[in-house]
Amino acid sequence: MNSIVSPRIAIVGAGAIGITLAARLAKAGHRVSVLARGEALAAIEHRGVELNDMQGHHSARVTVSDQSADLGIQDIVLLCTKAHAVPELLPALSPLFGVHTWLVPLLNGTPWWLFMGSSETVDHVEAVDPGGHLIGQRPAECILGCVVYITARLEAPGRAVSTTPHRLVLGEIASLSPERQRRLGEVVEVLTSSGVETLHTPRIRDAVWSKIAANLSSNPLSVITRTTLDTLYSHPWLQKVVEALYEETRLTAQAHGSQLEITLQELLEIGTAMRGVKTSMLQDYQRERPLELTAIVEGVIELADRKRIAVPVTRTIVYLTHYLESAAHRQREQTS
Repeated sequence: MNSIVSPRIAIVGAGAIGITLAARLAKAGHRVSVLARGEALAAIEHRGVELNDMQGHHSARVTVSDQSADLGIQDIVLLCTKAHAVPELLPALSPLFGVHTWLVPLLNGTPWWLFMGSSETVDHVEAVDPGGHLIGQRPAECILGCVVYITARLEAPGRAVSTTPHRLVLGEIASLSPERQRRLGEVVEVLTSSGVETLHTPRIRDAVWSKIAANLSSNPLSVITRTTLDTLYSHPWLQKVVEALYEETRLTAQAHGSQLEITLQELLEIGTAMRGVKTSMLQDYQRERPLELTAIVEGVIELADRKRIAVPVTRTIVYLTHYLESAAHRQREQTS
């Protein structure tokens, strides 16, 4: 990326987060392309991307295609898909990558890159990277770890709604040259210029584990209870479950050299303030879409097992959620 003025930015995935970022970045004057398919592709071709958020209505025309080769080499690639889609999708994105391209995965749960460039002996996390094939797709110095604090929902294909502030945390996952460190700063500036609060942290894995704790303590439990975040974090009975999930995640993170940046009390207070907000997993369940259980829950269980840490509540929660997902699938088959 030669200049912050006109980077080429590709957004892979036209879900709620992808559309939110596409609308903000394009409205700020950046050159934005979106890799989409199906109804999303048709909608974006017809009317562009649209977002209603706390700052008002944003709409913009963007380049869109269902083929990465049509978009060409980019300066920044924002990967905004579900984690379970990445193993099949990432190898197909090679036409987007040049020597200087940043890959920024905006994923929930345990990322495949978690131990790339670190001193940990873990080579890959099987739950999110079967066979370790993702590790070699992009070098560690070309990947920026990212933690997403954006809550949004799709109102229609290509149209998103968000009622909370937009915030991202970025950080390098390996040592960078001075030139690449400068380029990292440019990425932060580009995102900030679009109205997305973007922070840099030198300890991105601590930030990732903190978000994992928030995801794991809310997403599957929201499917089981059918409740919004404020209820999950304020009801005294559910708080006991949240507390156990948080503690099991904290111990697993600590065993792998990371510290949570958020206390249990802070998590409860933040969640309680999210009145009426449904988790992405509950939205997926209600829309009959696959759930991100491998990344949000099973990756943590795998890493806990490697350090012989007992996570009984986490196991129970994932079993129950898997049952509900499979039962809903069977019911749909019987009625179709």
